[in-house]
Amino acid sequence: MGISFDNSFQRLPPLLFERVEPTPLKNPKLMALSPACLRDMGWSEDGIDANELVEWLNGTRHWPGEQRISTRYAGHQFGVWAGQLGDGRAISLGEFLHQGRRFEIQTKGSGLTPFSRMGDGKAVIRSSVREFLCSEAMAALGIPTTRALALINGEDEVERESVERSALVARVFPSNLRFGHFEYCFHFDHPAELKELEAYTRTLFFPEAATTEEMLEEIVRRTADLIAAWQSVGFAHGVMNTDNMSILGLTIDYGPFGFLENTRLDHICNHSDHRGRYSFGKQPNIALWNLERLLVCFTPFVDRDRLLGLLGQFAPRFTDSWLRRMSDKLGLSHQGEKDADLITDLIGLMHENEWDFTFFFRSLCSYETGKPESLEAFWRRQPKDEAFDPWLRRYDERLIRDGMDPGERRKRQRKVNPKYVLRNHIAQDVIEAVEKDDDRQLRRWLNVLLSPDEEHPEFDSFAGPTPPARRNLMVSCSS
Repeated sequence: MGISFDNSFQRLPPLLFERVEPTPLKNPKLMALSPACLRDMGWSEDGIDANELVEWLNGTRHWPGEQRISTRYAGHQFGVWAGQLGDGRAISLGEFLHQGRRFEIQTKGSGLTPFSRMGDGKAVIRSSVREFLCSEAMAALGIPTTRALALINGEDEVERESVERSALVARVFPSNLRFGHFEYCFHFDHPAELKELEAYTRTLFFPEAATTEEMLEEIVRRTADLIAAWQSVGFAHGVMNTDNMSILGLTIDYGPFGFLENTRLDHICNHSDHRGRYSFGKQPNIALWNLERLLVCFTPFVDRDRLLGLLGQFAPRFTDSWLRRMSDKLGLSHQGEKDADLITDLIGLMHENEWDFTFFFRSLCSYETGKPESLEAFWRRQPKDEAFDPWLRRYDERLIRDGMDPGERRKRQRKVNPKYVLRNHIAQDVIEAVEKDDDRQLRRWLNVLLSPDEEHPEFDSFAGPTPPARRNLMVSCSS
Protein backbone atom coordinates (compact mmCIF):
# COMPACT_ATOMS: atom_id res chain seq x y z
CA MET A 1 0.00 0.00 0.00
CA GLY A 2 1.04 3.60 -0.45
CA ILE A 3 -0.11 7.11 0.41
CA SER A 4 -0.01 10.30 -1.62
CA PHE A 5 1.21 12.65 1.09
CA ASP A 6 0.30 16.32 1.42
CA ASN A 7 2.33 17.42 4.43
CA SER A 8 0.94 20.90 5.01
CA PHE A 9 2.33 21.52 8.51
CA GLN A 10 5.84 21.12 7.20
CA ARG A 11 5.35 24.10 4.94
CA LEU A 12 5.23 26.25 8.08
CA PRO A 13 8.37 27.88 9.54
CA PRO A 14 10.83 25.21 10.77
CA LEU A 15 10.72 26.77 14.24
CA LEU A 16 7.45 24.89 14.77
CA PHE A 17 8.74 21.36 14.27
CA GLU A 18 11.78 19.11 14.18
CA ARG A 19 12.45 16.20 11.85
CA VAL A 20 12.83 13.00 13.84
CA GLU A 21 13.36 9.28 13.41
CA PRO A 22 11.47 6.80 15.58
CA THR A 23 12.95 4.19 17.88
CA PRO A 24 11.24 0.99 16.70
CA LEU A 25 9.63 -1.39 19.17
CA LYS A 26 11.28 -4.78 19.57
CA ASN A 27 9.28 -7.60 17.97
CA PRO A 28 6.18 -5.51 17.29
CA LYS A 29 2.84 -7.31 17.27
CA LEU A 30 -0.38 -5.87 15.87
CA MET A 31 -3.02 -6.25 18.57
CA ALA A 32 -5.92 -4.49 16.86
CA LEU A 33 -7.01 -2.29 13.99
CA SER A 34 -10.12 -0.13 14.14
CA PRO A 35 -12.35 -0.96 11.16
CA ALA A 36 -14.32 2.25 11.72
CA CYS A 37 -11.19 4.39 11.56
CA LEU A 38 -9.98 2.53 8.49
CA ARG A 39 -13.29 3.20 6.72
CA ASP A 40 -13.12 6.91 7.50
CA MET A 41 -9.65 7.04 5.98
CA GLY A 42 -10.81 5.26 2.83
CA TRP A 43 -8.93 2.08 3.70
CA SER A 44 -10.14 -1.43 4.45
CA GLU A 45 -8.71 -4.40 6.30
CA ASP A 46 -8.82 -6.42 3.09
CA GLY A 47 -6.99 -3.73 1.16
CA ILE A 48 -3.97 -3.32 3.39
CA ASP A 49 -1.00 -5.52 4.15
CA ALA A 50 -0.97 -5.72 7.94
CA ASN A 51 2.74 -6.55 8.09
CA GLU A 52 3.65 -3.56 5.92
CA LEU A 53 1.44 -1.32 8.01
CA VAL A 54 3.08 -2.45 11.26
CA GLU A 55 6.54 -1.94 9.80
CA TRP A 56 5.61 1.55 8.62
CA LEU A 57 4.02 2.61 11.90
CA ASN A 58 6.93 1.13 13.83
CA GLY A 59 9.48 3.01 11.73
CA THR A 60 11.26 0.15 9.97
CA ARG A 61 9.61 0.80 6.60
CA HIS A 62 9.44 4.12 4.79
CA TRP A 63 7.04 5.26 2.09
CA PRO A 64 7.78 7.87 -0.57
CA GLY A 65 6.79 11.36 0.53
CA GLU A 66 6.65 10.74 4.26
CA GLN A 67 8.41 13.25 6.50
CA ARG A 68 8.38 12.33 10.17
CA ILE A 69 8.23 15.27 12.55
CA SER A 70 7.45 16.22 16.12
CA THR A 71 6.02 19.66 16.79
CA ARG A 72 6.98 22.39 19.23
CA TYR A 73 4.39 24.02 21.45
CA ALA A 74 4.04 25.50 24.94
CA GLY A 75 1.29 25.65 27.52
CA HIS A 76 -0.21 26.11 30.94
CA GLN A 77 -0.33 22.98 33.09
CA PHE A 78 -2.57 22.89 36.16
CA GLY A 79 -2.97 26.64 35.78
CA VAL A 80 0.76 27.42 35.75
CA TRP A 81 2.88 28.51 32.79
CA ALA A 82 5.02 25.50 31.85
CA GLY A 83 7.09 27.06 29.08
CA GLN A 84 8.15 25.11 26.02
CA LEU A 85 6.68 21.63 25.68
CA GLY A 86 6.10 19.69 22.46
CA ASP A 87 5.45 16.19 21.16
CA GLY A 88 7.54 14.29 23.66
CA ARG A 89 6.58 10.78 22.61
CA ALA A 90 4.62 11.37 19.41
CA ILE A 91 5.79 11.51 15.80
CA SER A 92 3.72 12.59 12.81
CA LEU A 93 4.24 10.35 9.79
CA GLY A 94 2.48 12.63 7.35
CA GLU A 95 -0.83 13.94 6.04
CA PHE A 96 -3.04 12.88 3.15
CA LEU A 97 -6.41 13.82 1.68
CA HIS A 98 -9.40 11.52 1.17
CA GLN A 99 -12.68 12.80 -0.26
CA GLY A 100 -11.72 16.34 0.64
CA ARG A 101 -10.87 15.50 4.25
CA ARG A 102 -7.38 15.81 5.71
CA PHE A 103 -5.91 12.96 7.75
CA GLU A 104 -2.71 13.22 9.76
CA ILE A 105 -1.25 9.97 11.08
CA GLN A 106 0.76 10.15 14.27
CA THR A 107 2.34 7.40 16.36
CA LYS A 108 2.48 7.77 20.13
CA GLY A 109 5.22 5.84 21.90
CA SER A 110 7.78 6.05 19.08
CA GLY A 111 10.79 7.02 21.20
CA LEU A 112 12.77 10.11 22.03
CA THR A 113 12.09 13.41 20.30
CA PRO A 114 13.71 16.81 20.87
CA PHE A 115 10.75 17.55 23.17
CA SER A 116 10.92 14.49 25.42
CA ARG A 117 12.46 16.53 28.26
CA MET A 118 13.07 14.04 31.11
CA GLY A 119 11.02 11.29 29.46
CA ASP A 120 12.02 8.31 27.34
CA GLY A 121 9.54 8.86 24.52
CA LYS A 122 7.99 5.45 25.07
CA ALA A 123 4.43 4.49 25.89
CA VAL A 124 3.26 1.45 27.82
CA ILE A 125 0.50 -1.05 27.15
CA ARG A 126 -1.62 0.35 29.98
CA SER A 127 -1.97 3.86 28.57
CA SER A 128 -2.02 2.75 24.94
CA VAL A 129 -4.95 0.36 25.39
CA ARG A 130 -6.91 3.09 27.14
CA GLU A 131 -6.25 5.63 24.40
CA PHE A 132 -6.97 3.15 21.60
CA LEU A 133 -10.33 2.05 23.02
CA CYS A 134 -11.53 5.41 24.29
CA SER A 135 -10.73 7.26 21.06
CA GLU A 136 -12.95 4.91 19.11
CA ALA A 137 -15.59 4.77 21.85
CA MET A 138 -15.92 8.55 21.85
CA ALA A 139 -16.20 8.64 18.06
CA ALA A 140 -19.02 6.09 18.26
CA LEU A 141 -20.75 8.32 20.82
CA GLY A 142 -20.68 11.15 18.29
CA ILE A 143 -18.16 13.22 20.25
CA PRO A 144 -15.42 15.06 18.32
CA THR A 145 -12.17 13.21 18.94
CA THR A 146 -8.86 12.07 17.62
CA ARG A 147 -9.14 8.56 16.22
CA ALA A 148 -7.12 5.41 16.86
CA LEU A 149 -6.05 3.37 13.85
CA ALA A 150 -3.94 0.64 15.42
CA LEU A 151 -2.48 -0.71 18.64
CA ILE A 152 0.92 -2.43 18.51
CA ASN A 153 2.70 -4.22 21.35
CA GLY A 154 6.45 -4.37 21.76
CA GLU A 155 8.78 -6.40 23.95
CA ASP A 156 10.80 -3.45 25.25
CA GLU A 157 10.81 -2.92 29.00
CA VAL A 158 9.81 0.57 30.11
CA GLU A 159 10.32 1.94 33.61
CA ARG A 160 7.34 3.71 35.14
CA GLU A 161 6.06 3.11 38.68
CA SER A 162 7.16 -0.43 37.86
CA VAL A 163 8.69 -2.09 34.80
CA GLU A 164 6.06 -2.37 32.06
CA ARG A 165 5.80 -3.50 28.44
CA SER A 166 6.04 -1.00 25.60
CA ALA A 167 3.32 -0.27 23.07
CA LEU A 168 2.45 2.15 20.31
CA VAL A 169 -0.89 3.61 19.30
CA ALA A 170 -1.43 5.16 15.86
CA ARG A 171 -3.60 8.26 16.12
CA VAL A 172 -5.46 9.93 13.28
CA PHE A 173 -6.84 13.47 13.14
CA PRO A 174 -7.21 16.34 10.68
CA SER A 175 -4.42 18.17 12.49
CA ASN A 176 -2.39 18.12 15.69
CA LEU A 177 -2.90 21.89 16.11
CA ARG A 178 -3.22 22.79 19.79
CA PHE A 179 -3.72 25.92 21.84
CA GLY A 180 -0.09 25.43 22.79
CA HIS A 181 1.24 26.00 19.26
CA PHE A 182 -0.06 29.57 19.39
CA GLU A 183 1.09 30.02 22.98
CA TYR A 184 4.62 29.12 21.95
CA CYS A 185 4.78 31.67 19.14
CA PHE A 186 3.24 34.43 21.24
CA HIS A 187 5.02 33.99 24.55
CA PHE A 188 8.41 33.29 22.99
CA ASP A 189 8.09 36.40 20.82
CA HIS A 190 7.92 34.97 17.33
CA PRO A 191 5.44 37.38 15.68
CA ALA A 192 6.19 36.39 12.08
CA GLU A 193 5.69 32.71 12.85
CA LEU A 194 2.51 33.50 14.80
CA LYS A 195 1.11 35.40 11.83
CA GLU A 196 1.95 32.57 9.45
CA LEU A 197 0.47 29.95 11.81
CA GLU A 198 -2.75 31.97 12.07
CA ALA A 199 -3.06 32.26 8.30
CA TYR A 200 -2.33 28.55 7.83
CA THR A 201 -4.91 27.52 10.41
CA ARG A 202 -7.63 29.79 9.08
CA THR A 203 -7.06 28.95 5.43
CA LEU A 204 -6.84 25.19 5.82
CA PHE A 205 -9.17 24.40 8.73
CA PHE A 206 -11.57 27.35 8.94
CA PRO A 207 -12.05 28.27 5.27
CA GLU A 208 -15.42 29.94 5.94
CA ALA A 209 -13.77 32.42 8.34
CA ALA A 210 -12.89 35.58 6.44
CA THR A 211 -11.06 37.10 9.40
CA THR A 212 -9.06 36.06 12.45
CA GLU A 213 -11.97 37.09 14.65
CA GLU A 214 -14.38 34.83 12.78
CA MET A 215 -11.97 31.92 13.17
CA LEU A 216 -11.68 32.51 16.91
CA GLU A 217 -15.45 32.71 17.22
CA GLU A 218 -15.70 29.26 15.65
CA ILE A 219 -12.97 27.91 17.96
CA VAL A 220 -14.97 29.17 20.96
CA ARG A 221 -18.11 27.51 19.60
CA ARG A 222 -16.41 24.20 18.92
CA THR A 223 -14.80 24.16 22.36
CA ALA A 224 -18.13 24.89 24.05
CA ASP A 225 -19.84 22.16 22.04
CA LEU A 226 -17.09 19.69 22.89
CA ILE A 227 -17.33 20.25 26.64
CA ALA A 228 -21.13 20.05 26.46
CA ALA A 229 -20.74 16.69 24.75
CA TRP A 230 -18.37 15.48 27.48
CA GLN A 231 -20.76 16.55 30.23
CA SER A 232 -23.68 14.81 28.52
CA VAL A 233 -22.01 11.39 28.67
CA GLY A 234 -20.25 11.83 32.01
CA PHE A 235 -16.75 12.00 30.53
CA ALA A 236 -13.97 13.50 32.67
CA HIS A 237 -10.78 14.25 30.72
CA GLY A 238 -8.55 14.49 33.76
CA VAL A 239 -5.79 16.78 32.49
CA MET A 240 -7.17 19.80 30.63
CA ASN A 241 -3.88 21.64 30.26
CA THR A 242 -3.80 24.16 27.42
CA ASP A 243 -1.35 21.96 25.51
CA ASN A 244 -4.02 19.22 25.60
CA MET A 245 -6.64 21.44 23.93
CA SER A 246 -7.30 21.03 20.22
CA ILE A 247 -7.77 24.11 18.05
CA LEU A 248 -10.27 22.05 16.04
CA GLY A 249 -12.42 21.21 19.07
CA LEU A 250 -11.41 17.55 19.32
CA THR A 251 -10.94 15.42 22.40
CA ILE A 252 -7.19 14.87 22.42
CA ASP A 253 -4.66 13.12 24.67
CA TYR A 254 -6.48 10.36 26.53
CA GLY A 255 -4.60 10.05 29.79
CA PRO A 256 -6.17 9.80 33.25
CA PHE A 257 -9.74 10.05 31.93
CA GLY A 258 -12.80 8.40 33.38
CA PHE A 259 -16.56 8.10 32.87
CA LEU A 260 -18.78 8.98 35.82
CA GLU A 261 -19.94 5.90 37.66
CA ASN A 262 -21.68 6.98 40.85
CA THR A 263 -22.51 10.53 39.80
CA ARG A 264 -20.43 13.13 41.62
CA LEU A 265 -19.96 16.54 40.05
CA ASP A 266 -16.74 16.88 42.05
CA HIS A 267 -15.40 13.56 40.75
CA ILE A 268 -11.62 13.55 40.17
CA CYS A 269 -10.23 10.85 37.89
CA ASN A 270 -6.56 11.95 37.91
CA HIS A 271 -4.76 11.03 41.12
CA SER A 272 -2.23 13.82 40.47
CA ASP A 273 -5.02 16.43 40.60
CA HIS A 274 -4.83 16.98 44.35
CA ARG A 275 -6.93 20.16 44.34
CA GLY A 276 -9.59 18.94 41.91
CA ARG A 277 -8.79 21.56 39.27
CA TYR A 278 -9.93 19.18 36.53
CA SER A 279 -12.85 17.57 38.35
CA PHE A 280 -15.88 16.70 36.23
CA GLY A 281 -18.03 19.66 37.21
CA LYS A 282 -15.27 22.21 36.64
CA GLN A 283 -14.59 21.25 33.02
CA PRO A 284 -16.69 24.07 31.47
CA ASN A 285 -14.93 26.73 33.56
CA ILE A 286 -11.52 25.27 32.78
CA ALA A 287 -12.30 25.28 29.06
CA LEU A 288 -13.19 28.97 29.32
CA TRP A 289 -9.96 29.67 31.24
CA ASN A 290 -7.99 27.86 28.55
CA LEU A 291 -9.73 29.84 25.81
CA GLU A 292 -8.71 33.04 27.56
CA ARG A 293 -5.07 31.87 27.49
CA LEU A 294 -5.46 31.17 23.78
CA LEU A 295 -7.11 34.46 22.89
CA VAL A 296 -4.32 36.40 24.61
CA CYS A 297 -2.10 35.13 21.79
CA PHE A 298 -4.26 36.94 19.23
CA THR A 299 -3.98 40.42 20.73
CA PRO A 300 -1.66 41.41 17.85
CA PHE A 301 -4.54 40.76 15.43
CA VAL A 302 -7.80 41.51 17.27
CA ASP A 303 -8.82 44.32 19.63
CA ARG A 304 -8.92 43.23 23.30
CA ASP A 305 -12.56 44.29 23.76
CA ARG A 306 -13.58 42.16 20.81
CA LEU A 307 -11.63 39.21 22.23
CA LEU A 308 -13.48 39.63 25.53
CA GLY A 309 -16.71 39.61 23.55
CA LEU A 310 -15.74 36.28 22.03
CA LEU A 311 -15.07 34.84 25.49
CA GLY A 312 -18.51 36.03 26.51
CA GLN A 313 -20.04 33.77 23.86
CA PHE A 314 -18.73 30.61 25.53
CA ALA A 315 -21.18 30.27 28.43
CA PRO A 316 -24.43 30.69 26.45
CA ARG A 317 -23.13 28.44 23.69
CA PHE A 318 -22.13 25.76 26.21
CA THR A 319 -25.48 25.97 28.00
CA ASP A 320 -27.49 25.75 24.77
CA SER A 321 -25.43 22.83 23.49
CA TRP A 322 -25.60 20.95 26.81
CA LEU A 323 -29.36 21.48 27.21
CA ARG A 324 -29.94 20.29 23.66
CA ARG A 325 -27.99 17.10 24.29
CA MET A 326 -29.66 16.51 27.65
CA SER A 327 -33.10 17.10 26.12
CA ASP A 328 -32.29 14.40 23.59
CA LYS A 329 -31.30 12.07 26.43
CA LEU A 330 -34.71 12.68 28.04
CA GLY A 331 -36.46 11.92 24.77
CA LEU A 332 -37.77 15.43 24.12
CA SER A 333 -38.34 16.47 20.53
CA HIS A 334 -37.92 20.18 21.27
CA GLN A 335 -36.79 22.37 24.14
CA GLY A 336 -39.32 23.95 26.46
CA GLU A 337 -38.94 27.02 28.64
CA LYS A 338 -38.70 25.03 31.89
CA ASP A 339 -36.52 22.22 30.56
CA ALA A 340 -33.37 23.73 32.07
CA ASP A 341 -34.88 23.41 35.55
CA LEU A 342 -36.05 19.86 34.85
CA ILE A 343 -32.58 18.84 33.70
CA THR A 344 -30.55 20.58 36.40
CA ASP A 345 -32.86 19.23 39.11
CA LEU A 346 -32.32 15.73 37.76
CA ILE A 347 -28.54 16.12 37.78
CA GLY A 348 -28.81 17.37 41.36
CA LEU A 349 -30.73 14.23 42.37
CA MET A 350 -28.20 12.03 40.61
CA HIS A 351 -25.36 13.80 42.44
CA GLU A 352 -27.03 13.58 45.86
CA ASN A 353 -27.80 9.88 45.46
CA GLU A 354 -24.65 9.01 43.51
CA TRP A 355 -26.64 7.10 40.92
CA ASP A 356 -24.65 5.49 38.13
CA PHE A 357 -24.65 8.04 35.29
CA THR A 358 -24.74 5.74 32.27
CA PHE A 359 -27.01 3.14 33.88
CA PHE A 360 -29.58 5.78 34.89
CA PHE A 361 -29.99 7.29 31.44
CA ARG A 362 -30.06 3.90 29.75
CA SER A 363 -32.73 2.77 32.22
CA LEU A 364 -34.76 5.88 31.43
CA CYS A 365 -35.06 4.61 27.85
CA SER A 366 -37.46 1.94 29.17
CA TYR A 367 -39.66 4.35 31.09
CA GLU A 368 -43.39 4.35 30.33
CA THR A 369 -45.26 7.55 31.09
CA GLY A 370 -47.21 7.31 34.32
CA LYS A 371 -45.72 3.93 35.22
CA PRO A 372 -42.97 4.33 37.84
CA GLU A 373 -42.75 0.54 38.03
CA SER A 374 -41.15 0.55 34.55
CA LEU A 375 -37.97 1.75 36.31
CA GLU A 376 -37.97 -1.17 38.74
CA ALA A 377 -34.85 -2.72 37.16
CA PHE A 378 -32.98 0.48 37.99
CA TRP A 379 -34.16 0.63 41.61
CA ARG A 380 -33.13 -2.96 42.22
CA ARG A 381 -29.52 -1.84 41.79
CA GLN A 382 -29.54 1.78 42.96
CA PRO A 383 -30.75 3.54 46.15
CA LYS A 384 -34.21 5.05 45.84
CA ASP A 385 -34.97 8.63 46.87
CA GLU A 386 -38.54 9.80 47.48
CA ALA A 387 -37.52 13.19 46.07
CA PHE A 388 -37.38 11.51 42.67
CA ASP A 389 -41.17 10.97 42.60
CA PRO A 390 -42.05 14.67 42.20
CA TRP A 391 -39.38 14.97 39.51
CA LEU A 392 -40.87 11.98 37.69
CA ARG A 393 -44.33 13.58 37.74
CA ARG A 394 -42.85 16.72 36.16
CA TYR A 395 -41.17 14.51 33.55
CA ASP A 396 -44.51 12.81 32.83
CA GLU A 397 -46.15 16.18 32.25
CA ARG A 398 -43.32 17.26 29.96
CA LEU A 399 -43.50 14.06 27.90
CA ILE A 400 -47.26 14.46 27.48
CA ARG A 401 -46.83 18.06 26.30
CA ASP A 402 -44.09 16.96 23.92
CA GLY A 403 -46.48 14.53 22.26
CA MET A 404 -43.93 12.18 20.72
CA ASP A 405 -45.02 8.59 20.12
CA PRO A 406 -43.69 6.60 23.13
CA GLY A 407 -42.10 3.92 20.97
CA GLU A 408 -40.35 6.49 18.83
CA ARG A 409 -39.20 8.35 21.95
CA ARG A 410 -37.61 5.27 23.46
CA LYS A 411 -35.96 4.41 20.14
CA ARG A 412 -34.46 7.89 19.89
CA GLN A 413 -33.34 7.81 23.51
CA ARG A 414 -31.44 4.57 23.03
CA LYS A 415 -29.44 6.21 20.25
CA VAL A 416 -28.08 8.88 22.59
CA ASN A 417 -27.96 6.95 25.88
CA PRO A 418 -25.27 4.29 25.49
CA LYS A 419 -25.59 0.99 27.25
CA TYR A 420 -21.80 0.67 27.37
CA VAL A 421 -18.97 3.10 28.05
CA LEU A 422 -15.29 2.41 28.73
CA ARG A 423 -15.41 2.12 32.50
CA ASN A 424 -11.97 2.02 34.06
CA HIS A 425 -12.39 -1.49 35.44
CA ILE A 426 -13.25 -2.75 31.95
CA ALA A 427 -10.15 -1.06 30.56
CA GLN A 428 -8.07 -2.67 33.31
CA ASP A 429 -9.32 -6.15 32.42
CA VAL A 430 -8.41 -5.57 28.77
CA ILE A 431 -4.98 -4.20 29.73
CA GLU A 432 -4.17 -7.29 31.78
CA ALA A 433 -5.09 -9.54 28.85
CA VAL A 434 -3.08 -7.49 26.32
CA GLU A 435 -0.05 -7.58 28.60
CA LYS A 436 -0.18 -11.36 28.10
CA ASP A 437 -0.41 -10.84 24.30
CA ASP A 438 -4.05 -11.95 24.37
CA ASP A 439 -5.99 -9.69 22.00
CA ARG A 440 -9.40 -11.35 22.32
CA GLN A 441 -10.87 -9.04 24.98
CA LEU A 442 -9.43 -6.02 23.20
CA ARG A 443 -11.16 -6.93 19.94
CA ARG A 444 -14.43 -7.85 21.65
CA TRP A 445 -14.59 -4.61 23.56
CA LEU A 446 -13.65 -2.60 20.49
CA ASN A 447 -16.65 -4.15 18.74
CA VAL A 448 -18.95 -3.32 21.67
CA LEU A 449 -17.72 0.25 22.04
CA LEU A 450 -18.12 0.91 18.31
CA SER A 451 -21.87 0.25 18.75
CA PRO A 452 -22.47 1.30 22.37
CA ASP A 453 -26.23 1.78 22.02
CA GLU A 454 -26.83 -1.82 20.90
CA GLU A 455 -27.65 -4.65 23.28
CA HIS A 456 -24.66 -7.06 23.12
CA PRO A 457 -26.38 -9.44 25.60
CA GLU A 458 -23.19 -11.39 26.32
CA PHE A 459 -21.82 -8.19 27.92
CA ASP A 460 -24.92 -7.41 30.01
CA SER A 461 -23.01 -7.80 33.26
CA PHE A 462 -20.94 -4.73 32.31
CA ALA A 463 -23.95 -2.53 31.53
CA GLY A 464 -24.97 -1.94 35.14
CA PRO A 465 -23.30 -0.08 37.99
CA THR A 466 -19.64 -0.83 38.56
CA PRO A 467 -19.02 -3.21 41.50
CA PRO A 468 -18.16 -1.09 44.59
CA ALA A 469 -14.66 -2.53 44.94
CA ARG A 470 -13.79 -1.43 41.39
CA ARG A 471 -15.65 1.86 41.31
CA ASN A 472 -14.08 5.25 40.54
CA LEU A 473 -10.56 3.98 39.95
CA MET A 474 -8.16 6.93 39.77
CA VAL A 475 -5.55 6.91 37.05
CA SER A 476 -2.13 8.50 36.72
CA CYS A 477 -0.75 10.65 33.91
CA SER A 478 2.16 8.28 33.37
CA SER A 479 2.14 6.58 30.01
